Amino acid sequence: SHKLGTLAVKEPDNNWWGALGLESPEALIKVFVMKSGCFTLLDRGRGFQAAQQERELASGGELQGGSNIGKGQVKAADYVMIPDIVSKNNDSGGSNIGGFLGSFIGHGAGAILGGLSISSKTADVVLTITNVRTSEQQAMEEGHGAKRDIGFNMGAGWGGWGGFGGAGISNYQNTEIGQVIVLAYIDAYTKLVGDLGGLSGNASADAPTQAVSMSRP
Repeated sequence: SHKLGTLAVKEPDNNWWGALGLESPEALIKVFVMKSGCFTLLDRGRGFQAAQQERELASGGELQGGSNIGKGQVKAADYVMIPDIVSKNNDSGGSNIGGFLGSFIGHGAGAILGGLSISSKTADVVLTITNVRTSEQQAMEEGHGAKRDIGFNMGAGWGGWGGFGGAGISNYQNTEIGQVIVLAYIDAYTKLVGDLGGLSGNASADAPTQAVSMSRP
């Protein structure tokens, strides 16, 4: 019913996605955050670096008058979210039960059954949210995704992925293990937002008061 605060997404230290031929899950989670509207998404990646360059130009007096770029304008992140993976099974071959059945049936029917296979792909992921002000882990949720295909050597398609390619995460759309990981992250994200639903949405006011140093009484 309301935004839960400002959020920055950081990729985990271990590059598990590279071995699977996928893009960083940071971009994937940003799509969830933007589409859900549960947080105000802050950029702490390349976009922020480019913004910093503009600020350096402003501080050096290079920008036109009235540009209104300076100190005290950057929004603070209330929370940092880190997407990680616990386990994965990207088995694409599966077990050829058709060959087993074919040995009993034989003839033409056995040849058809010989092409039948079952493949199961699973992924378990975890999403962690840390409170920037208190360093508390505000929430942690695991998500599970699974996909089982039964077919005659045919890859299953997937619909409803509009806009993912434009976000730079097309491999999550175009690979089966990528699709399973997306399902797992959706599961984790949904649970996590439910966990945080009772927050006031004003993390700054909820945090303890800052400590100050007085130079004179």
